[in-house]
Amino acid sequence: MTQPAVISPQQRNQLRRTFRKDLKAPVKLSLFTQIPSPISIPGRDCPTCAQAELLLQEVAGASLKIELSKHDFYADPETARNLKVERIPAILMGDDEPPRMKFYGIPLGHQMAVIVETIRSLSRGVSPLANDSRRKLRQVNRPTHLQIVVSPEDQTSAETAYKVLAATRENPNLSADAIQIKDYPSLARSLGVQSIPLVLINDLYRLAGPIAETELVDQILAAGVVQQPN
Repeated sequence: MTQPAVISPQQRNQLRRTFRKDLKAPVKLSLFTQIPSPISIPGRDCPTCAQAELLLQEVAGASLKIELSKHDFYADPETARNLKVERIPAILMGDDEPPRMKFYGIPLGHQMAVIVETIRSLSRGVSPLANDSRRKLRQVNRPTHLQIVVSPEDQTSAETAYKVLAATRENPNLSADAIQIKDYPSLARSLGVQSIPLVLINDLYRLAGPIAETELVDQILAAGVVQQPN
């Protein structure tokens, strides 16, 4: 059965205008999904994969400067493992190897802006972070992984997710996952999610609720900077 369009014609036209005006360099997106099968395999259900694929196709179709590739999570487990993809649907952004910015789940509602603004930022080579934050993030000297838990209805979590993902571009030791938690109820339980947004840093630090950029950066430094002996 044909999937209905995820974004309206008006939104699609606006997206084309935005990308035509703002995109400079090409941007790579990779979608990890599941190829539909007539046979249901327990543990491999992905009810939002088809909708996520259609959404990414519509986004990529809005500009020739967006390069979209698609991978079957189960048919190509080696690639998923090499790129550190843990669940589907997964959107990888940027051309780092492996990409250090991931969005898990379908980016509906306010989370659509996370994808669009990240594409714009990558293409233009600009950052939403303050210059002082960017300088501080360059001090990170050990692998530091951030997770930002978001929901479609929450604008604050979208704004925080955009900054969390952007932080990875300041230092190759940083990687980040934005997780649209409504797609993963069991993960929400295991993480003990009680409020949105929620930022987890190296599974050690938890920042819940609205988070100032300065606080976010300070916590990243606390987790990611090892003092060198004199």
